[in-house]
Amino acid sequence: IYPYFHTLQTKQAPEVVMEGKDVIMIGSNNYLGLTSHPEVIAAGVEALEKYGSGCSGSRFLNGTLDTHVLLEKELAEFLHKEDCVTLSTGFQTNLGIISALAGRNDYVICDKENHASIYDGCKLSYAKMLRYNHSDMADLEWQLASVPETSGSLIVTDGVFSMGGDIAKLPEIVALAKKYGARVMVDDAHGLGVLGAHGRGTAEHFGLENDVDIYMGTFSKSLASIGGYMAASKEVCEYVRHTSRPFIFCASITPASVACA
Repeated sequence: IYPYFHTLQTKQAPEVVMEGKDVIMIGSNNYLGLTSHPEVIAAGVEALEKYGSGCSGSRFLNGTLDTHVLLEKELAEFLHKEDCVTLSTGFQTNLGIISALAGRNDYVICDKENHASIYDGCKLSYAKMLRYNHSDMADLEWQLASVPETSGSLIVTDGVFSMGGDIAKLPEIVALAKKYGARVMVDDAHGLGVLGAHGRGTAEHFGLENDVDIYMGTFSKSLASIGGYMAASKEVCEYVRHTSRPFIFCASITPASVACA
């Protein structure tokens, strides 16, 4: 039985038609059911008519629309961060953040069950990657203690782990980061819209919004579109805009996808 590439013939919903059969959808990331919401669809149609089907350029050159800037401003305000950068996919967002911020003399400390895009971002960065056993805080501390004092260190963790569905031990991670002088990045692709009193994700769930340096998230889950974002300080966002190859050398998010998000 080959389980991959089964074809859907209807939009994402609790029940879908897959290869001619009515089935219950329990594999979708459409957490809030917004991919079929009439307001979301209408926003996409309006943007398609106003801006066309694509931007035909990178954000760095001719691909920045006023709607990109508006989305970044609204996301930054919603997530209580100074600034935000959007990229064309969630996978590309992790590549773009980690490869820009971590260099040859830095260390990225990763949970073993982090998303594949985080692993590939580490490879692209040339930083030294250290892995700790899943949600094992003793192992995380052991890895942090091994980082030379002269090196920068970034702890990267999923907020909600995509395979197991469990939540990162963010309070303990933040405490260890402060103890060892590390920065914290949370991939909240599966946390945004799901956790927290206002849906802001894992950090809000634990009351640690001021203690996470970088939020990463995607539009392809709760936000019913395609693309990704990084929310952080203005300084970090400006640095990523000018150094991140996956950001600079890729066409920007299509107008309809921005409007839907």
